[in-house]
Parts: sequence; structure tokens; C-alpha cells
Amino acid sequence: MADSALTDAERRFLQELELRGVAYMLVGLSAASLQGANTTTLDIDLWFERTSDPRIAEAARAVGGDWISGAGTMPPQLAGVLDRFDLVNYMHGLERFEIELAHAKTIAVEGVTLRVLPLDRIIASKRAADRPKDRAVLPALEEALAAIEGSDS
Repeated sequence: MADSALTDAERRFLQELELRGVAYMLVGLSAASLQGANTTTLDIDLWFERTSDPRIAEAARAVGGDWISGAGTMPPQLAGVLDRFDLVNYMHGLERFEIELAHAKTIAVEGVTLRVLPLDRIIASKRAADRPKDRAVLPALEEALAAIEGSDS
């Protein structure tokens, strides 16, 4: 079992995004697990203001990752040492990126400060997407949110 949630390349990539001023936030189940949800996922979803931002590719190359620009209906993607990252440019049921980013949580992970979509917004997006895999994880997300809200009172 790994001692770290992130590989060295993944950690450096996130730091490179910060250094370059790229607007992004962690979303999906990886963001939910950072907030206490009892979930697992194989990928790390990053919601970018614009996946066409050339600084994303620059950050990927700086750490030895590969950038595939995408064409037609195929979205851009990261590959190689960064293949666990999925790029997101739309979240079902949520406001525009900049509105959601203004309410993002800040969480430090292994020396990297991340902006993370709050758990209640992850739940809203999962409900709006309404895919079977989203419906299946909702109880765990709602349980974590109830625990967070209970500890705030």
C-alpha cells in the first residue's frame, strides 16, 4: 500500500498549476473523500475554468506528463504519469465554475493547497447527473455531510 495519496508527479503537477495561476478545483469522489465521505475512486477529477488553458499543458510537461489536446467530441486529457487525473469542464446541476470556485473549501494535502468543491455541491451534482453510479454513492455522501453539519453545531 502506498504511503501517499498522490504520486510525486501528481503532487508536482498540482503545485505547477498553482504556480501558473490556473483556476481549477478538485471535484467528484476524490473531493468527497477529503471531506470525510467513506468512498473510493480510482481517478482524481479536476474541474477547470477552461480546459483550453495552455498553462495546463505547460504544467503537465513540467512534471513529465503528457497532454492530449483533444479534437472534435474528444475532450483534452492528461496521460502518462498524470493519467489518474480526469479533466472536467462542466458539472451537472451546479452554477458556473467561477461561482462555485468562490465557495470552494481549501484543504492541504501533502503540502499542496487544494480548492475543493464542498460536499453539499458534490451531492447536488450527483443528484442532477442521476446516473446509477451517482445514485449508489449518495448515501455515503449524505452521511458524511450530516456528520459535518452535526459537528458545526
